[in-house]
Amino acid sequence: MNEIAIMLLAPIIAGVLAWLLDIKRVREIVGVIGAAVPLIYIVQTYQSVFNGGTISLNVPVGGFTLSFALYNLTWFFAAIAALLGFTMALGMASTSKDGYEWLFALMSMTGVLGVFMAREFVSFFLFWELMTFASFMMVLKYNRGASLKYFILSVIGAYAMLIAIGILYAKTGSFEFSTIQQFMYQDATKTAFGMKGAFGKSETILLYLLFLITFGVKAGAFPLHVWAPDAYSETNQSYTSFFSGVLSKAGVYGFVLLYSMMGIKLFYTLGTFGGHSLFAYTIAWIGALTVVVASFLAVLQEDIRKLFAYSSVGQVGYVLLGIGVGTQLGFEGALFHALSHAIFKGLFWLVVAALILQTGKTKFKDFGGLAKKMPITFAFGLIAVLSLAGIPPLAGFASKWILYEAAISAKMPLVAGAIFLGSGLAFAYVVRFLYAVWFGQMPSDLENVKEAPLPLLLGMALLGMLNLVFGIAPGLVTKFLNTIFGHEVITGDIYTINTGVGNYNALMVAICLVAGIVIAGVLFLYGAKTRKVEVNDTYQSGNPVTQDFNLSIRVHFYKPLEEALSFWLRISFDKLYTIIAKWVEDFAEVLKNAVYNGNVQSYAWYLGIILLILALWGW
Repeated sequence: MNEIAIMLLAPIIAGVLAWLLDIKRVREIVGVIGAAVPLIYIVQTYQSVFNGGTISLNVPVGGFTLSFALYNLTWFFAAIAALLGFTMALGMASTSKDGYEWLFALMSMTGVLGVFMAREFVSFFLFWELMTFASFMMVLKYNRGASLKYFILSVIGAYAMLIAIGILYAKTGSFEFSTIQQFMYQDATKTAFGMKGAFGKSETILLYLLFLITFGVKAGAFPLHVWAPDAYSETNQSYTSFFSGVLSKAGVYGFVLLYSMMGIKLFYTLGTFGGHSLFAYTIAWIGALTVVVASFLAVLQEDIRKLFAYSSVGQVGYVLLGIGVGTQLGFEGALFHALSHAIFKGLFWLVVAALILQTGKTKFKDFGGLAKKMPITFAFGLIAVLSLAGIPPLAGFASKWILYEAAISAKMPLVAGAIFLGSGLAFAYVVRFLYAVWFGQMPSDLENVKEAPLPLLLGMALLGMLNLVFGIAPGLVTKFLNTIFGHEVITGDIYTINTGVGNYNALMVAICLVAGIVIAGVLFLYGAKTRKVEVNDTYQSGNPVTQDFNLSIRVHFYKPLEEALSFWLRISFDKLYTIIAKWVEDFAEVLKNAVYNGNVQSYAWYLGIILLILALWGW
């Protein structure tokens, strides 16, 4: 049987079986096996794909042929999905409540794998909707309001995609990505020489905006991000590791497709701004704003789920920022960070799942001192903290470093500044997570907390190990990314990367850091002088903090920042969309009352008007 068919069918079949059987332990075993199958095949096909091979699958359905392909780009995204799908299943083996969760979690895995491997719009759209429906059902079980918000924005994105697909098919006569790409290239050539192409400027801009909405919604890009914080936090947190780490990458993959199919056409149609392609520059700034806005909001959260939900939005902003830079270095940085984000944020959500499972708590104020109760979970949480904050030698540093180099080489200093600001804010909120949850005084009701279950720890171990491996040996990733573009823009061996702007020796940095930690540890144990400090001996800018202003690491620690941003925090796209929704609802109510008024004479007039319109159209 074809490898792609097995990868697509295994998760959803396992999900259906787990739902039908719904026997504890049996459903967990079936679910983990179903999630492991795609990962096994991804590993097996690596060498073939790395050497330029392609695996294809064509399935005739009705009047269409669903086409799928596994080559270097699609393999990269499918590998992220397969890896996070497997670790999600390990987490759910400890946190899932019934077969319902297994059904829709594994259904969404099939959906996103189909999206990544589709090579025409029919299968792409079908699997896109399958992925969205399954994730919606997962959120619906936990929070109806959050699921409704996610559903409405997803529907808007789906209709935008349908309209765009319809326009493309009407002009090109094909759903195939390669055919559309070739058609757009020829049309762009006409535009470049001042000739009239099949797509005018207004149609090209419309297509661009429709795809921006479609992929922006799924990626959680600003200002279409409002569904993500609630949806990510209001579901099984083991599933959120997949939801946040992989499903958001479907939007990222969509932006990559947009470049490959329409990039040249958009360049010649929309022109440049400040020496940069206008359509790419727009995506770069969408990414930069997403990074900054979401990171500030993450800092201000008092619930660990909401903190990492906003953090997830912000980290995807880095990926969009790299895509918007528009150079090969920017793309490689974006794809590297897509992988980094998946493995460190997937690890974070598994840690959060373990905390909620073992304590039942979600607020910072209810935690403290858990490092001695859950030492292994703490160790993996520390790896995730360092990677997310961009601390070498973890994977998060390597990918952010490439993104920064790409922005600087493309002469985008403000975009590069967003990377630095986002990293600083990320450090601020993960440090709070580190100290508030794991250190300090332990609340009395956490005295009996135990370490996370083994399946959860295994999922954490796999992701934690990859954060270290891809951080110390970033060349393993960059060498594969070079094959996607057919040109070696990032050179070096597996431990060093050279972007042409700068060099980074991850192994040397790792050795120096370990040596520094050992020396600091020895000095602390044998030469440091310590003194006891009262808990309330706290200072802010040199001034003692009074009891009226609680600045405990666990309670309103960043309250001064919140007050400084009070004006900006009043601006809420969430509230704006709610107002618009209320207007639409009121208008629909007025229209319903006017049309469905129970007057037979009015209905006769409506019918007459419709018949007249049809007659004028020649029907």
